[in-house]
Amino acid sequence: MAKEDPDNELGHFSLGKACLDAGMPKDAIAPLARAIELKATLSKAYQLLGEAHDRAGQRAKAIDVLTRGVKIADAQGDRMPRDAMAKMLRDWGAPVPEFKSASAGGSTAGDTGSVSATGFHCTRCGRPTGQLAKPPFKGEIGSKIYDHICQSCWREWIGMGTKVINELGLVLSTQSGQQAYDQYMLEFLQLE
Repeated sequence: MAKEDPDNELGHFSLGKACLDAGMPKDAIAPLARAIELKATLSKAYQLLGEAHDRAGQRAKAIDVLTRGVKIADAQGDRMPRDAMAKMLRDWGAPVPEFKSASAGGSTAGDTGSVSATGFHCTRCGRPTGQLAKPPFKGEIGSKIYDHICQSCWREWIGMGTKVINELGLVLSTQSGQQAYDQYMLEFLQLE
């Protein structure tokens, strides 16, 4: 996907994540950096790029990337990657930028954020409104999306999901096509 469409941030993001998951942090750096270059607001890419730099023995670069990533994630309300990056910075003894978003209050790394005393909160963007009217499809993944993802983030995935299907040539009637689609969807919605 990254090769066929060099301007597709999700392709580069997925390639970088796959390299990182395979224990090849140096190989993950370039595609994750490209994903950020293509979409500077891709919070999770900052998190993974910081991890890749750290695993590659480049702690100073990791701290720089994560510091920028915390600010980006906080500005967008992407609480899960923001909190994960802040935790890494704290664990390394590095300064953590102050959270400015309204959703920062009371949030901790590992906070699911799906429902609070004030109602629904999307775990991807942190917005307190806009829960889907019903699960988008049956099963565990549909329920997870309903519980954690707002209408706006779901609409954003629909556009990206169409791109994934077309560019990868996925056939959703096959098990392998459905599994690939689900994997990209969970990554995009930050539900992994």
